[in-house]
Amino acid sequence: MKIKFLLASVAMFAVATPALAQEATEEFKGGVRVEGRAVLDHAKASLNKDSIGKTGFGYGVEAGYDAALSGFVLGAYVGIEGATTKICELSTCIKSGRNLTAGVRAGAVVGNGLLYAKGGYTNGRLKVQDTDLSGTADGFHLGVGYEYNVSAKTYVKAEYVYTNYSVGNDLGTNVDLQRHQGVIGVGFRF
Repeated sequence: MKIKFLLASVAMFAVATPALAQEATEEFKGGVRVEGRAVLDHAKASLNKDSIGKTGFGYGVEAGYDAALSGFVLGAYVGIEGATTKICELSTCIKSGRNLTAGVRAGAVVGNGLLYAKGGYTNGRLKVQDTDLSGTADGFHLGVGYEYNVSAKTYVKAEYVYTNYSVGNDLGTNVDLQRHQGVIGVGFRF
């Protein structure tokens, strides 16, 4: 009797396991998404091996499309952010302006959400306060994050993004500019 019960249990588990895996994958539908983002932004400028950094807050939106492929996800996105971050040294301040992003992301369905890595192109606007010096800087960003599905159409997320700008001599001096961002977002799928 115990052997029959054990065999029946193993058979039920063997039948249920693919169904559970399929159910977890089907929960992540992919498709078009739009999210609002709140950002803790730490900008760091380096000049001749001396560096200064400042932390501020940011805000933005990101829109994208994700394709669900048997438990894996591939997607593309574009975003725009603003920030309050200002780096000051003596009487000079560099203020962060808008930041545009475009890139791709790839991830895997884990639990009730998506664990992913992302990367792509960045274009940031910078202004040196009390001067006419301003401009944009191209660069790249890399990030990792986790999206948790609150419902079939709504998610919350936490993300870390590293950005490196190629400022070079654009602002009249050779500056290395980086950003480290912690992001919390709320998004909707259509």
